Amino acid sequence: MPLSEHEQKMLDEMERQLFADDPRLARAFAPSRGPRRSGRRILIGLAGVVLGLGVLVLAVSLNLIWLGVIAFLGMLGGALFAITGPRTSADPGGAVPGDGDGGSRPTAPRGGGDDFLRKMEERWERRSGDDPRV
Repeated sequence: MPLSEHEQKMLDEMERQLFADDPRLARAFAPSRGPRRSGRRILIGLAGVVLGLGVLVLAVSLNLIWLGVIAFLGMLGGALFAITGPRTSADPGGAVPGDGDGGSRPTAPRGGGDDFLRKMEERWERRSGDDPRV
């Protein structure tokens, strides 16, 4: 069930407040992008599959089972090479600015979060009918 317009606005406001209060935590939970596949990697993998297929046909025609197994493994390796991304030890998008880079960045005042929570509680009470002021 989709969110109503009011609920979507509240969710957007909560997200903005999270980014203002704790940007490191917000970035930790932000959706990450998948690995980017380069055209060169796909071409090399495709070439490996095609070459393996040619060797497999040759192995079948010459009745060489061991060569057919090697050709199949080559095709499998080429396909895996094409669809997987390169292994990297460092996460290029995971660096958090301000973690030891010597720069200073403005931080949100800590008192603002209490006001936001109070407003959210008041809205919840009004919505659920527990607020005696309504």
